[in-house]
Amino acid sequence: MEIKVLLVDDHPILLDGLRGILEEEIDFSVKGCYANGHFALSHLKKEPIDILITDYSMPDMNGADLAKEARLISPNLKIIVLSMHDEPHKVQEIMKLEINGYILKKYARQEILTAINVVNAGGKFWSNEVNHILIKGLGLKEEEFTLTDREIEVLKLIIKEKNSREIAGLLFISERTVETHRKNMLRKTQSSSTVGLIKYAYEHKFI
Repeated sequence: MEIKVLLVDDHPILLDGLRGILEEEIDFSVKGCYANGHFALSHLKKEPIDILITDYSMPDMNGADLAKEARLISPNLKIIVLSMHDEPHKVQEIMKLEINGYILKKYARQEILTAINVVNAGGKFWSNEVNHILIKGLGLKEEEFTLTDREIEVLKLIIKEKNSREIAGLLFISERTVETHRKNMLRKTQSSSTVGLIKYAYEHKFI
């Protein structure tokens, strides 16, 4: 089933570039490209869209207002925001929006396909630099959010549907250690279940 995408950005060069990338993929269908948020909202009222990709800073209607209005029209719409802002306070402001992804514009061409696939599968996608900016801006330590090599090993086995006893045997560690790794991963990835860990693994290309 094709993924219906709507693009909104007031920079024609970027808009055309993203459209070209998406149109090369058979799974994606660009249903509209707009430089104006109001036109995008009108389109949403006429045709169901899966993913809205919008610039954050636009003169007519900014991405925050567009996201809010779009949600009223289509509650299940997935939204990816593009932005040049990499200041910690601005990144935090954007992250407070009910969005599914945030890509820095300088990485848009490299990350857009992965972002769409992750978001369409129910996950969330942030540029790696966005994560670093948030951690730095909040005064937190990188290791508090980064999985260790051992945790990644455990995660890969969880994805293969191995239980704690099987994982312990394969890695020559105790079941209690496996459960400790699991709890630490849930905390670091802000997940509430194994499903959340699997989504995280997909987002970070561990699978």
